[in-house]
Amino acid sequence: MKLRLQQAIQENEYYFRGFVRMADLAELFREYPFEEETLEKAAIHRRSIEHGISSFTVTLRAMPDTGRTTEGEDLFFEDAMWEIRDGKSRVAALSRMTEEELDGHEAEVKIFLLTKEKMENMEQNRF
Repeated sequence: MKLRLQQAIQENEYYFRGFVRMADLAELFREYPFEEETLEKAAIHRRSIEHGISSFTVTLRAMPDTGRTTEGEDLFFEDAMWEIRDGKSRVAALSRMTEEELDGHEAEVKIFLLTKEKMENMEQNRF
């Protein structure tokens, strides 16, 4: 699935920010392997969301081989392997909601692209 980053701004070579439809975030992360603790926090967010959805920020990290295309002010990320760095419990809450519940709402999204060098450094630091 493509991730459409609306009103995309490229801060530097590896950092992008913009807005994503909450329904798209929910669909993209419906099968994400959330930890039990995150799902418990998501249940709390879910209850508060029922009284009104407020905007929030999500930070994602994409692997180096992520494809990108531009269309006007929007940036599309394709075939990405995503890691949620910030906002996991809120995204988990969204992933349990329907598109109708999320219609018309957006979240601010920050995306960091990993480089192959950064990936290698992370792998070396694991040992």
